[in-house]
Amino acid sequence: MALLGLWLCPAFAATQEQPPTLGQEGKDAPWVPTPQELVDTMLDMAGVTGEDLLIDLGAGDGRVVISAAHRGARAIGVELDPGLVELAKTNAAAAGVSALTEFVTADIFEFDFSSASVISMFLLPELTLRLRPTLFDLRPGTRILSNTWDMRGTETDPEARGWDPDQTIVLDPCPGFCTAHVWTVPTKVAGTWRLDDGRLLHLTQRFQQVAGRLESGGSATEIFGGRLDGTTLTFGANGVDHTAEVDQAAMRGTTGTGDNTNSWRAQRVP
Repeated sequence: MALLGLWLCPAFAATQEQPPTLGQEGKDAPWVPTPQELVDTMLDMAGVTGEDLLIDLGAGDGRVVISAAHRGARAIGVELDPGLVELAKTNAAAAGVSALTEFVTADIFEFDFSSASVISMFLLPELTLRLRPTLFDLRPGTRILSNTWDMRGTETDPEARGWDPDQTIVLDPCPGFCTAHVWTVPTKVAGTWRLDDGRLLHLTQRFQQVAGRLESGGSATEIFGGRLDGTTLTFGANGVDHTAEVDQAAMRGTTGTGDNTNSWRAQRVP
């Protein structure tokens, strides 16, 4: 069933004294729905499939949850306003996706969303930044979607800066609120790692950006282009590309490209 036209369902209006209205004030922000074109773009960017559990923070009328369910994903909407929760449930039933959806009346700052593989949100900048530490600690590989607001922080607060989106798309023509951002939660690699040939890899990390040096026999080489995509680390050193899969205590990687590659391993130094 088409999603457009469901958002102020007559069946809901008939059972509520005051149905939700666009722009109504909430605890932390007014209710302004994400345009359907941007919802579809965001879900495409995250590659949402039936393997995912999507949790939408500030679910409003349920359109992100419903759209994810149409792709086969299980989806949960977290919304503080009880009227919007009832509206979202009605819209999900009308769209035929009640079996894949759930709507919870809760504060997003008190709800445990650690089980999600995809998080979506359309929150004011200060709320987005307030959530950032919790989002950064989600399971590596979790995708995070945001309408309009990113998690870079401010130019005047260096400690608040740094988590650039992995991808940004701006719709043109613009239906209003036209910017979609996506991040992939990176694993944590900061510290020292010992390669199986005895070299030491010293790493620092700022969200998905990685810097450091590769040390051997008392000399050290700075790495370049260090970056994390979930659990995959890539960097260059001594003019050679390195790629590794990382878990909490070990790396398993390759050096070089094409047919000219060598395997390597590293263990985290306590």
